[in-house]
Order: sequence, then C-alpha cells, then structure tokens
Amino acid sequence: MRRFILALLAFIAAYIFLFVWGWLLNGVLLKDIYAQTPNLWRTQTEMLSFFHWILIGQALIVFAFVMLYVAGFAGGGVVAGIRLGILLEIAAIGTRMGVYAVQPFPRKLLIYASIGGLIEMIIFGAIVGAIYKPVATRSSSQ
Repeated sequence: MRRFILALLAFIAAYIFLFVWGWLLNGVLLKDIYAQTPNLWRTQTEMLSFFHWILIGQALIVFAFVMLYVAGFAGGGVVAGIRLGILLEIAAIGTRMGVYAVQPFPRKLLIYASIGGLIEMIIFGAIVGAIYKPVATRSSSQ
C-alpha cells in the first residue's frame, strides 16, 4: 500500500508540474514563435474545445514515467529520476525532429522546445525521484 501511495503522490506532483511547465513553455515563452505559423495550429477557441486531450495526454505521459521509474529506477532516487527524464527526452527530441522534417514549423521552435523539454524532464524526474522511495527490504537473516 505504501508503494501505491508514493507512486500516486509522485504522479500528482509530476502532473501538476507538467501542466504548469507546459503552459509556461508553450503558452508564454514560445507563444511568439507559434504565432509565426498560425496556419499550423488550431485557434485558441478550437484548442480549448480539445483541452481534455491535453489533460489525458499529460496524464498518460506522467503515468508511463512513474511506472518506468518504479519498475527500474526507483533505487536511485533523484539522480535516477533525472537520468530517466533525460533518456525519455532524448526520445522525444528524436520524435520532434521527425515531425519537423514533415511539418513546416520554425527551426527555433524545434530548438527551444527541445531545450525546454530537457529542462522539463530533468525537473520532472527529480520530482518523481524525490517522492517515490522504495520500500526497504527485510534482511533474510531475521
């Protein structure tokens, strides 16, 4: 039960961070770059009608991250969380590069989104690593 509660707490904290960071990065810091290619994006009103897709998508990202951390990185704490975050962001950057090759958005967006994603996943991993502590195993000599 303790592992479940820790995983749930890590999920909630990481979800809140991901939501706030996503708004700050995409809605504030990169807003002007997105505005350079309005034909590629939904209007603000239309985006709001699809907002539940963002919420569900972010929940899936957080769930997968926490489960991967619990399954193979949990013994390493914050450092392991950061390592997992960096590895997953490398995969995301590769995906972003593939999308850039077929969708005409500005190269600055690729670069800034990748840098922002790396910062995001380092902090994200540190949050999960700091919250989820594995249950200490009992010594077999007891």
